[in-house]
Amino acid sequence: MKAETVGTAGRILLSILGRTWRVSRLKPSTGLRGNSIMYAFWHCAQLPLIFTHRNMGIRILISQSRDGSLVSSICEQMGFIPVRGSSSRGGASAARELMEAMRSGEPGAITPDGPKGPPEIVKRGVSLIPRRAKVPVVPYGVSAFPVIRLKSWDRFMIPLPFAKLVLCEGKPVPPGNCNRETLTAAINSEFRRAELAASPVASLIISIIKVAAWILTPLAELILLFRPDRERNERRGLIPRNNSRPVWLHGSSLGELKGLLPVVENLRSTDTPFFVTCSTVAARQFIEKEDLQGAFQPLDTQGATGRFLDRLQPSALILAETEFWPILLHETVSRGITAGMVNARLSGKSVRGYRLIKPLFGKIFSCFRGVLTRSKVDTDRFLELGVQTEVAGDGKAAVKLQEPDPHWNTMIKPGSRGIIVAGSTRKGEEETILEIARLTGLTPVLVPRHENRIEEVIGIAEKAGFKPDLWTENPTGSSCLIVNVKGILASLYGLADIAFVGGTLAPVGRHNILEPLAHGVPVIVGPEHHHFADVVEKALKNNICRVFTTVEQGAAVTMELLAFCDENDHGSSEFSSELFLSNMRILLKKMEIPV
Repeated sequence: MKAETVGTAGRILLSILGRTWRVSRLKPSTGLRGNSIMYAFWHCAQLPLIFTHRNMGIRILISQSRDGSLVSSICEQMGFIPVRGSSSRGGASAARELMEAMRSGEPGAITPDGPKGPPEIVKRGVSLIPRRAKVPVVPYGVSAFPVIRLKSWDRFMIPLPFAKLVLCEGKPVPPGNCNRETLTAAINSEFRRAELAASPVASLIISIIKVAAWILTPLAELILLFRPDRERNERRGLIPRNNSRPVWLHGSSLGELKGLLPVVENLRSTDTPFFVTCSTVAARQFIEKEDLQGAFQPLDTQGATGRFLDRLQPSALILAETEFWPILLHETVSRGITAGMVNARLSGKSVRGYRLIKPLFGKIFSCFRGVLTRSKVDTDRFLELGVQTEVAGDGKAAVKLQEPDPHWNTMIKPGSRGIIVAGSTRKGEEETILEIARLTGLTPVLVPRHENRIEEVIGIAEKAGFKPDLWTENPTGSSCLIVNVKGILASLYGLADIAFVGGTLAPVGRHNILEPLAHGVPVIVGPEHHHFADVVEKALKNNICRVFTTVEQGAAVTMELLAFCDENDHGSSEFSSELFLSNMRILLKKMEIPV
């Protein structure tokens, strides 16, 4: 049968089928483009795009194979201009023809994983076409429900009659940013975005969440009435309008924001505008203290989220750790805002909870250009939920440390064995640390996690036989110091001979030991360290950490560590920041952020 006849039959069938589809088009909130562009999409999505982009005069690269001849005939009758050639035959001349056409103002199109795969990976040399033609690439994603997937190498897509068809057009990738990694990430991101929009299960879950948030909005508004004006407005999404299209950075707590500081330094070095959001009061104070442009995170409601994004108009989002605010993130990726995550972590408990909303959780994070985890354990947990990640370590290891203020030395009188700094302590931990300090001849410096426990901790210290002083009283030669100010713990660890990281005797397990280790200070921790077990394991192997459960055991391992460190170099070279910084730069390139 002649290709022409097959083409005519294919055109008729596709036209009939296509007219039954319910087509939804999602475009980026910004990213204007002209006709001199190159569309890029995976080979599997040819059929629906041939129908939706018919009669636009697009020059499309098609292989010289027999199958390519049939596709070429259908495309020609649907108003495309086929350019025959592929990586295996006639590719160079076809690429030249396509480049000349795009230079003259005509749109072009290519399936960068065709004609034989591997699927969803841009082939070598493809990125040279837009770079030499000096045209941007518009990544396209396509999904449908219900749909048939053929058992071919590309899992060829045939939307069924009356299917919901979602087309996602991504932000144009400038020719100067075109490379294999960036294009692969951009196209994959748009395909995942289309899958999220087309999924009936994900749509049902987010609808339920939005209704629940709407029901709870009056209660949230009531609580906000008792908050300061600035916080109330920011939680409602009422921030000043921003015309600079900043990179949006989000970390919930003070610790998570500090893990983003290497990203902040990179953005500053390239004069890239950025905006920082957080959830806690301490983190908001840190943003103000560091003179960063930022605000409280908006409430996770449709209204507050919409107002926030409309006013901020971010070019990209970089998320710290695992802040899963479903409405906020769903709206962000639905708008085509480029997203990525650093320092990603998941506890076993979180995995069990997220399994209930896996169709939504997995699809939202699959839209990200990249997810960098802190450890292999975190990577494995994300994989359980269907999210591909890469181990990059913790950004806190890459933070430039601020040395302790010399004046602090006068405030503390070291014991016979020095000073123990106990950071982020929780209820029930101070008694243990004070007893260990008494048994080992260490001066205790206690930094409670929550400020509202200061009076309680003073009472605990007095009951243990100490005479505690408050940091704000600026004491001289204190033998027991209780820190009642925020933001100095990371530097304070530099004064210690040994450190205890809180939340590890109490069943919390959230606080990392990287900050004291970065100062070269050995660490003791309790058994509840599951959130950073990989770091503890490495530190144990390097003899700069010990785990304990009882006071007696804590005193014994403290003396053991102090004796070992007196005789040996115990620097923190094993906790290098290079892995994180290298992977961070790769992620930023995929997100088209200057590095």
